[in-house]
Amino acid sequence: MGVVFWPGGARVFFDSPADAFYNDNVPLDLLWGSKASELRDRLRAASTAVKKFRILEIALLERVNKGLELHTAVRYALREFARAPHIRSVLDVTKEVGLSRRRFAQLFREQVGLTPKLFCRLHRFQGVLRQIALGAPVDWADVALAGGYCDQAHLGHEFREFSGISPSAYLASQRRVASHPPID
Repeated sequence: MGVVFWPGGARVFFDSPADAFYNDNVPLDLLWGSKASELRDRLRAASTAVKKFRILEIALLERVNKGLELHTAVRYALREFARAPHIRSVLDVTKEVGLSRRRFAQLFREQVGLTPKLFCRLHRFQGVLRQIALGAPVDWADVALAGGYCDQAHLGHEFREFSGISPSAYLASQRRVASHPPID
């Protein structure tokens, strides 16, 4: 069982800055101590998925620390970046929130776990993945422009950086997986 938080959503559940978890797997017991073991035991003892989710929900609600809510500048930036990640520049949003570039980047990194620029790049890349997952024929130049990339080469570079493979190799692998029926 696991939890996936919206960007910045884990902030109120953990005392550590979010960037302490960047590219790392951190066992819950290192963050919550013996409470993590107790939660694991209660989850194992629950007889249904509904009961397990309720136990997890209660545990999370008990951990909420209102003093760790997102800074207003970070909340604003997340909304703006989600609305138009390839249109809004980090510098524009930084000016709008009234913080220095350094202070805004530090706050964002501590509370979201990524720098604002990396967050926007990943958000834009995920949008491309959603677009090509629709199964329609893919014109990479159109996908690049619709995704906010300067050109197809820019998309290709980002795609390889985040996935480790080229866009066409990714697409071919997805279509191979989709063409095989599930094994019972």
